[in-house]
Amino acid sequence: MFIVVIGTKASGKETVARYLTATLGVARLRLASGGAAAAKAEGTFASADEVLRFVTPRWRTHYVTTDITDPAALGRLWKRPFVLVVGVDAPAGLRYRRFCARAAAAQGLPLTLDEFVAADDDALYKSRAPGPAHDAPPQLASPVVPAVQGSGATLKRVLASANVSIENTFATVEELHAYLDAVDLMNGERLRPSWDTYFMLLSELASHRSNCMKRRVGCILVKDHQIIATGYNGTPKGVTNCNDGGCPRCNAGTPCGVSLDHCLCIHAEENALLEAGRGRVRSAQDVVLYCNTCPCLGCAKKIVQVGVRVVVYSKGYGMDDLTLKLFGEAGVAVRQHTPPVLSMGIAAP
Repeated sequence: MFIVVIGTKASGKETVARYLTATLGVARLRLASGGAAAAKAEGTFASADEVLRFVTPRWRTHYVTTDITDPAALGRLWKRPFVLVVGVDAPAGLRYRRFCARAAAAQGLPLTLDEFVAADDDALYKSRAPGPAHDAPPQLASPVVPAVQGSGATLKRVLASANVSIENTFATVEELHAYLDAVDLMNGERLRPSWDTYFMLLSELASHRSNCMKRRVGCILVKDHQIIATGYNGTPKGVTNCNDGGCPRCNAGTPCGVSLDHCLCIHAEENALLEAGRGRVRSAQDVVLYCNTCPCLGCAKKIVQVGVRVVVYSKGYGMDDLTLKLFGEAGVAVRQHTPPVLSMGIAAP
């Protein structure tokens, strides 16, 4: 795994990198500020492309750098299945206080708040990216980050696309380390999801096709790691979509579990089961149903009846106890699986 840590000034990028090297034994790689002539030390390279050439045949070894911040270079790295981009940020006021504390420790004069904000905005929003990023004591002679020509993107956009986003609002390094322990940056599922994570993410994606005004639910039916049917909740075919007023109950904001006999929406699980058909599910055997939300009791009855043997869900629902009791009596195996927080080229949660 090659971890590229990016972030705003004084956000704690170096602290995260040191955690990885000191606590988890990850090897540190650096870019030489002087280019090829300065890239003589072990683990130091002249360019991001040179780093990539080094890491590629060694991808099973864990590496980390904070020096690659050019959006164009990051784009080339992002294509590789072993690269994880970690974005670190913190409130501007907190970062300014950290910046001043470091300047005082280095016996230098801190920037004014206006100067800090101007340099910060310049780095974040201009269509260019900073050069090698360091959290070392500030060099006050040049507060504006140098330009990188031809990148066409901003650091702000790159941060929004990081695979993992860290908001470093912690008062102490120990608190940040405890958070990083919980986040589990080295979790291999962030690079190559397990089957459970893969299908759960697909069920979450399917839920975004939902037109129900109450909640988004997606469902996937799987046999031997192959999808045999998908479903999401909403009104039947030929009926006005719920979000266009097709279901009066949902559009009235009726509480959960009330007036269900007046609801026109078909649940995601029902849609998937109807698409597959009872005969197909029974003949396939060992079909696994993935749903981003625990099935309600009504759907649970249908799941049992068609012969699904395994149900995997992520988020809870109001009828969980009744549903789980029914599944238990019918011999349906149930497990809850919540994927690790990650982003694949879109803004992370």
